[in-house]
Amino acid sequence: MSKTEKLQKEGVEAFRDGNYELAQSKFEALLETAEAEGQPVKAAEALNDLGVTRKQLGDLDGAMETLNKALKYYQDNDDELGEAKTLGNFGMVEEAAEKYEDSIQSYLDAASIFEELGETELATFTWQALSKLQLRQKDWINAIASYERGIANLPDNSVKKKIVQDLYDM
Repeated sequence: MSKTEKLQKEGVEAFRDGNYELAQSKFEALLETAEAEGQPVKAAEALNDLGVTRKQLGDLDGAMETLNKALKYYQDNDDELGEAKTLGNFGMVEEAAEKYEDSIQSYLDAASIFEELGETELATFTWQALSKLQLRQKDWINAIASYERGIANLPDNSVKKKIVQDLYDM
């Protein structure tokens, strides 16, 4: 296992364990290593993970700054999947910062790219996040439309999709 792989694994494990300070230090070390080794996509992944970690630590400005850097790395390297993941994370951070219009746009942009790439599961998660935000804003019609759009991405044999279709047929 390479040094970057080890640092990423340790950072993800710390994040999942709720040890965000340790995760942050691992992702910072990963970023430094990836940049030193000339691995821009790995550096972008580190920045993306670091942005989410900073959000969990309550550093919303730091999270947005870090995600902006990740987005630039992904765009400079024509990595649309990484770009979409970062936009989805932007939506989450903007929502936490109560920048709801920005959050909605980030979620919409991410979902659109995921759909274009055929990443239906990621598109579904993004549409559901958008729907939840719209529900909290009491934007009922758009919340339902976003949820339906997410469900449409599920495979036809999905239990969740079947239940929703049965409800519509009532």
